[in-house]
Amino acid sequence: MQKKTSPPSRQKTEQARLLYDAGAPISEILALLAMSAGRFRRFREANDWPLRASACARKADVAETPTPTAPPTRDHGRLIAKLEDAVEQEFARAETALERQAPRSVESSARALATLVKALAELKRLRRDADHFNEEAARPDDDDDTANAPPRELAELRAELARRLERLRGDRQAD
Repeated sequence: MQKKTSPPSRQKTEQARLLYDAGAPISEILALLAMSAGRFRRFREANDWPLRASACARKADVAETPTPTAPPTRDHGRLIAKLEDAVEQEFARAETALERQAPRSVESSARALATLVKALAELKRLRRDADHFNEEAARPDDDDDTANAPPRELAELRAELARRLERLRGDRQAD
């Protein structure tokens, strides 16, 4: 007789969804949720998670995409959104690694997070500088000292990182 297993917690489900959407290996998601492949398929269907394209199909799509001849325009907002999504996904990976007590995974996640945060800060600085330059071109007599202040979004990102680390520290101490 099979043992009835309880459904995963909401937190684990959210982490698994972030990993799933990020394209993480299914084996990693199965380990996080402690499920078999068949049970995960039923879980995915029951929770309306879309079926991911196979790796072969993704590579074929990339191969068929023509290379652009003109340099792409810089859409800072879109790039910032992608980097913020990547930071969220890396948070999920780090939380998973902490739960599994895998120090190498935690270290690599920390390095990836540091790189992503630096890139995000630099991109936001570029956008702020471009906006400031455009404002200066429109109003050459405008003198503003706020250009030297750190971006508000970066401070919010640091605060969120601190909250998550404190929560993870509390979870580990409770175990």
